[in-house]
Order: sequence, then structure tokens, then C-alpha cells
Amino acid sequence: MAEQKIDMFKLVEEVEKQKSVDLDEIFNDLDLVKNSKTVEREYRNESKSAKAEDVNLVSKPIIPNNIGVYDTRFEAFKSIIEHVSYGTDNMNSYVEGHRNALEKYYRDAYSNSKDLYVIEARVNDEINKSGSHADLYEKGYYDGLVYVMKALKRSKELLMSKINDKIKAAL
Repeated sequence: MAEQKIDMFKLVEEVEKQKSVDLDEIFNDLDLVKNSKTVEREYRNESKSAKAEDVNLVSKPIIPNNIGVYDTRFEAFKSIIEHVSYGTDNMNSYVEGHRNALEKYYRDAYSNSKDLYVIEARVNDEINKSGSHADLYEKGYYDGLVYVMKALKRSKELLMSKINDKIKAAL
């Protein structure tokens, strides 16, 4: 039997040609998907998504700097949650989801006003368990959870600052 000699250079050239063909096909497929509107229509759930002009009217709420008078951490948290502004009167799915998250944990905080660490743990667990945010309601609900977590942390910071100021004044 005669041994067949393999030309390594030709083998490498063939492999490189195959790789470039595959990459070209992938980029062509990506361009087709990018230019196609059907993917966008399939991704969006029309019953829960809002019109583009409605989405632009809603601004993501931010934690206010001045929350008023408070003596406890719960009062600070309550003031932050009660003064949420969405920047519009139009009700869309994002705002609905955001408000539902705030209302849920506001009620929980009201029933556990002495121990907000319990609420922090619940919110943190729900944030970690949340999946995809395919529609505006789910995105709003997730952003509401994040807002609640920030409000809880801010209330803790405000109370610590207030205690610190009292200690400084006493010294």
C-alpha cells in the first residue's frame, strides 16, 4: 500500500475557505433579520405594548432628594413611594406595571412598618427571580421593583444621616 501524502497547505486553505463562507452566510442572515419587520411584530405583544408616542411621554421615576419630614424609616419610605411622578396623565402598560409593584410592596411595608428588612429581602428575591421583560407591563413592573429597592435603601440612608446629625449635635 502506498501512503497518500496530504498537503497540509491545501488542507488549511480549504478549511479557511469554509470558515469564510460560513461567516458570510451568518452576516447575510443577520442583515435579513435586521431589515425584516416581522421579527419586531412577533416579539411585541400588541395587547400590552403601547404606542411609541405613549412610551415617550413616560419618564422613568427617580427618587426625590427632598422627601419632607419623617421620624422613622417607614415614614421616609412611605414619602418616597407616595411622591412618584411619571410625567404624564396617560395610563399605559409600563405605568400600570410600575404602580402595581409599588402598591404591592407599599402594602407589605405598611403591615411590617417596624421591620423593613423583611420587605428588602422580598423585593430582592423577586428582582432576582424575574425573567424576561418582553412587554411594557413586565418592564414597568421590574423597574417598579428596582424603584422600591432604591426607596428602601434611600430611607435607610436618610435615617442613618438623621441619627448621625443628632449624635454630632450632642457631642
